[in-house]
Amino acid sequence: MSRYRRASLGSGSGYVPGEQPPDGPHWIKLNTNESPLTPSPRVGPAVEEAVAALHRYPHPQGEPLRSALARHHGVSPSSVVLGNGADQVLESCFRAFADPGDAVVLTRPTYSLLSVLARLSGARVVTVPLDDGGSIPEAFATIPGVMRLLCNPNSPTGSWAPPAHLTGALAGVDSVVVIDEAYCDFAPESCVPLLADHPNWLVVRTFAKSYGLAGLRVGYALGHPDLIADLAAVIETYPVDRLAIAAAAAALADQAHHARIVGMVVSERERLVAALRGAGWDVIPSQANFVFARPPRGDAASVAIELKQQRILVRHFPDGDHGDRLRISIGTPEQNGALLAAIGIGV
Repeated sequence: MSRYRRASLGSGSGYVPGEQPPDGPHWIKLNTNESPLTPSPRVGPAVEEAVAALHRYPHPQGEPLRSALARHHGVSPSSVVLGNGADQVLESCFRAFADPGDAVVLTRPTYSLLSVLARLSGARVVTVPLDDGGSIPEAFATIPGVMRLLCNPNSPTGSWAPPAHLTGALAGVDSVVVIDEAYCDFAPESCVPLLADHPNWLVVRTFAKSYGLAGLRVGYALGHPDLIADLAAVIETYPVDRLAIAAAAAALADQAHHARIVGMVVSERERLVAALRGAGWDVIPSQANFVFARPPRGDAASVAIELKQQRILVRHFPDGDHGDRLRISIGTPEQNGALLAAIGIGV
């Protein structure tokens, strides 16, 4: 690092994404929770049509996608804000609601980007440990803080708390509550229907996982119009480009394809969990598009290295409380079969 770096950033390298090998058929990529299926066939023609207007700026609020999302979720367009991926929406939450030195409350473990965003904003992080079942401890609601952020389903564990549990656990909280539902389409329920009764809640969603658009970076937040206006005041100008707006709108309109992606992931998730547990792996119950599992023999890092030698990528988090586990994204039936064969489990 240079001697000019802001001291509050420390010496860390920021968020470390999962390894991205060269595009092509030679890798089985189960380390970044992408969709195992390609996007809706409607996406390509929609993008091609949008190319003709690339000499014009996109709509500042992302229309017509914003209104389509409002209809999809049963809210008003003023309750929706779009961003360049859910990550930009989360970053805007720190810009809008946390001054330097303010306390923000995170769970442990959680999406590792959140602590990076807190450091960038100068906020002070307070963490509350989760159990593997995903229940929200009382301290998450009672520790002082201007904002509370949790992933539901959790990342990296995949554990999930029902919306009714969150309602009870967060009753009386007067700060902003940000619920990252990046993986919620693979879970039984969303918190979106509860937003009308919780004006201090924001739900953040993405097109990267269950719509197969990780390469186009489209995310959004839903919440009370006042909170959405706060985010809109700090987010980048024209945060979503014309091609991404067209692609996401086309994907949203094809709910049959979306259901195929979700259905295959959930079915394969259960098959993978059963096979791993049958071979002695400890697997945390998951409602996401990945599993978080501890191998019965050897350490997790060694297993990840051995799999990479066979061109199969999984994610190992060496820091924190779960260095003995691997996060394995759900792939196609063929990819999951190859994974199981590579670790010596018959399929």
